[in-house]
Amino acid sequence: MKLLLINPNITAAMTESMADEARRFASPGTDIVAVTAAFGTQYVENRAEAAIASHAVLDALAKHAPGCDAAIVCAFGDPGLAAAREFADIPVVGIEEAAILTAWMLGRRYSIICLTPRLRTWYIECAQEHGLAGRLASVRALDAPIADITHAKQQFRDRLIEHCIRAIDQDEAEVIIFGGGPIAGLAREVRDDIPVPTLDGVSCAVRMAEALVGLRPRAPMRGSFARPATKPAKGLAPELMRRITGAT
Repeated sequence: MKLLLINPNITAAMTESMADEARRFASPGTDIVAVTAAFGTQYVENRAEAAIASHAVLDALAKHAPGCDAAIVCAFGDPGLAAAREFADIPVVGIEEAAILTAWMLGRRYSIICLTPRLRTWYIECAQEHGLAGRLASVRALDAPIADITHAKQQFRDRLIEHCIRAIDQDEAEVIIFGGGPIAGLAREVRDDIPVPTLDGVSCAVRMAEALVGLRPRAPMRGSFARPATKPAKGLAPELMRRITGAT
């Protein structure tokens, strides 16, 4: 099995970190193909950046999906997930949706812990868009300047743990989700320091993508996720242009 991991931001170090975490949880024989967005922002934090990232996701799918069995949108907030599912010929999983769906199987109330207030707003909206906000106890965010996003996990580790404990004690969270590529792997690293299950979106998405491939769902022929008809376009990358226009 081959899974395409798409990092919708331009930070290659973050791609490598998430790919390492994905490989920890992938089944034997599953190959993780990790790619970084060809354009966009250092990390995705708000609606405008998410719109850019959505384009980057489709661009990466057009270039790298051939030969893969499923794809993972590796930005918490799942930019472009619905469009990717409409566009791709393979299952596409988002790391926030995967983490929330897993949390629903482990407890009645979950909290998301993240790095910035802008991320908090976006993650809440994403949960609502997925129809999965009904058990959301809270989204707790740090409010401190981040000098280097690639070192945020190490720099803010203790403060993130403190927010987890507050979410459990004050918000009655029964499952903790760590939200965001920069803190991928933290759920695994601190699992013994937190008295409820801790989840990471990357690992959840890998296992869910493997399950979907194993179920072999047919491609939708009707409904809103049926493949759209081709049409003229302009200014897109060659691979994406061919997919949108149907040109050979």
